Amino acid sequence: MYAPKDVEKPIVPVRLDLDSTICFQCDKELACFTKCCHNNSTFLTPYDIIRLKNRLGMPSDEFLLAYTTPGKVEASDLPVPMIKLVEEKNNACPFLGEEGCSVYEDRPVSCRYYPIAAGLFHNFDLSDNESFFALIREGHCLGHDLGQEMTIAQWRENQGIPPYDDINKGWVEIILRRKSLGPFVEIPEKTLQMFFMACYNLDAFRRFVLKSNFLKIYRIPEERVQEIKEDDVALLHLGYDWLMTTLFGAGRLELVEQVVEADQVEVD
Repeated sequence: MYAPKDVEKPIVPVRLDLDSTICFQCDKELACFTKCCHNNSTFLTPYDIIRLKNRLGMPSDEFLLAYTTPGKVEASDLPVPMIKLVEEKNNACPFLGEEGCSVYEDRPVSCRYYPIAAGLFHNFDLSDNESFFALIREGHCLGHDLGQEMTIAQWRENQGIPPYDDINKGWVEIILRRKSLGPFVEIPEKTLQMFFMACYNLDAFRRFVLKSNFLKIYRIPEERVQEIKEDDVALLHLGYDWLMTTLFGAGRLELVEQVVEADQVEVD
């Protein structure tokens, strides 16, 4: 999930699980404090964007324009927003302040996992829920072997990770299904736009659902419609269901028969 651009092979090639233990502590008194906030390649998950854009009081499209740059999921043509570094500040994260992370309570999940790398997109067996991890050891980082020994399960709880992984689960499933199709299956540009909107540009997706023919094509219970008007997480789950239905025929949403042709739903 995270690997600085200027460090060679920082990930220790040992597979870890939830019961594996680490000792790590990040402290302002350490000489390396905030070095990991420079020259990194950090992608944002759907729930990262919800937390950050709401913290900053910005619509998702404005947030994406101001703070991200386009990237792709490894071995895939699916788009993913990457943190846009500030060149004038030695390629620092835009959320790095004088005292450290200025959005710490809403920091991205990859920052929460550090110094653990989570194997999100490598399990092609969608029925297998096994989690695996690896340790990141960078030359500049002095936090290893400090602090209390924890299992990775305890580290995840300590860093507030479980809600992120739970809400991002549908996104990971979509990516794994795309990967299972193989590299020679070409994804149309319109499909990529659908994926980006439903996963990342949620305010645009909300307008799309409420103002297009979407609710004439799909039978969405009124209670769910009301929920997505106010709740970004509920809207995100609708996006997952829509993508699974339209891209993979998973039938997560029920079609309203003989109301309107499906191709009348256009993605802006």
